[in-house]
Amino acid sequence: MLWGEERRFCFLYALTPIHAGAGQTLKAVDLPIQRERHTAWPMVQASGIKGALRDWCEKAWKNNGLNEDLVECIFGRTVEEGDNWAGAVTVTDARLLLFPVRANVAPFVHVTCPAVLKRFKEDLALLGQEVKVTFEVEREGFVPLKGGFPEKIILEDMPVNREDQNSSNSDDSFNSYLDQVEKAVLVSDEVFGYLVRTATEVQAHIAIDDDTGTAKDGSLRYQEYLPADSVLYFLAFFSEDRKPNSKCKEQGTRLLANDVANLVTQAVSTHLQIGGDFTLGKGICKVNWLGGKR
Repeated sequence: MLWGEERRFCFLYALTPIHAGAGQTLKAVDLPIQRERHTAWPMVQASGIKGALRDWCEKAWKNNGLNEDLVECIFGRTVEEGDNWAGAVTVTDARLLLFPVRANVAPFVHVTCPAVLKRFKEDLALLGQEVKVTFEVEREGFVPLKGGFPEKIILEDMPVNREDQNSSNSDDSFNSYLDQVEKAVLVSDEVFGYLVRTATEVQAHIAIDDDTGTAKDGSLRYQEYLPADSVLYFLAFFSEDRKPNSKCKEQGTRLLANDVANLVTQAVSTHLQIGGDFTLGKGICKVNWLGGKR
């Protein structure tokens, strides 16, 4: 079976900036965030999402006194000696849905674009859900998605003009995915691409010399973050556990796909930490799961 019997759609609302690192570069930003190769849009690779889920679940299950073998039953096991098996959880990359930018009509406004919404619609179809949203906007225009807006607004340093769309191009179903958002607009793919490349957060970091109490030579580095209030999403697929002769269930039987889905979504029911700098409070996200079956 290509995908698991159980499917879930997970929204991540960033409460603090996220640094899912892509290594070091020789450019102005020493430690950039992960981006899609073909679009340069920010994203979080699936390996980081799955690792965050595993770590969060392990702590939650341990605190609740559940079977210590659950982690390996559900997320798999890889060792040099002994049995190895694949996990029962498959996740996709976390894709950007809404990006927060400064605006003259509010502290910030969430922006998205036709290419993002087209992809979002296709991903929702995997859960058997449909959403009708606007896919057209002029290069220097914007279409209100949520909240009231005047005829012209400024996003960062870019003025954009309001466009009135035919109501048949969208419906209220998309607003159900924007419950944590106060103001959101649709901009062109070009404007969106410019904003996500130039309006991310960059912080300077140094290391202090213990002897002198001053910055160490060569320690200055610039680190990029996906801003707080960014909205991402990923898809998760759940199957029965693949442990040989599994007895992970309390009854001594194999965990079914529904069991795996419930255990993971209940453990990660409110928040999830992704990316680096956890001890600096980075990467804390609010979680919202949507359900669906194959």
